Amino acid sequence: MAVAEQLAAVYQSAYQENRRLGLPNEAESASERKIADLVQQNTVYVAKKGGDVIGGVCLEETDSDRVELSRLAVHENWKGEGVGRQLLDYAEEQVRHCGYATIRLITPEEHPYLPEMYRQRGYEDVETVSQENYLFEFLVMEKAIR
Repeated sequence: MAVAEQLAAVYQSAYQENRRLGLPNEAESASERKIADLVQQNTVYVAKKGGDVIGGVCLEETDSDRVELSRLAVHENWKGEGVGRQLLDYAEEQVRHCGYATIRLITPEEHPYLPEMYRQRGYEDVETVSQENYLFEFLVMEKAIR
């Protein structure tokens, strides 16, 4: 099975939790084609177990000094096993290694644990924003990498 197909299945699984929480995300219906485009246009790291993709994270350069982290996801069968933490550690290490100053992410403001998890990792609230097609607010968070 191709990485894009497996990663699409991870996103569909992982983002079901957000829907249950009343925070639906377009990533839950990510097609293999859409994920293939994402992989082709950005830096995407995946976590594998026994050859199967069980998690992923995307990094996109937004300017010469900043990277945006998105689509951090772990298949629901592997949540709570530290996979997300390892993906985040690796992504931050790569951002630092490439010499960027800041890493930025956007997460649902009302999510019961994600904003606090990111704060514990050194991310700071920057602003609250609305996004088209979403009925809830998002929190923009940043972390100084160097």
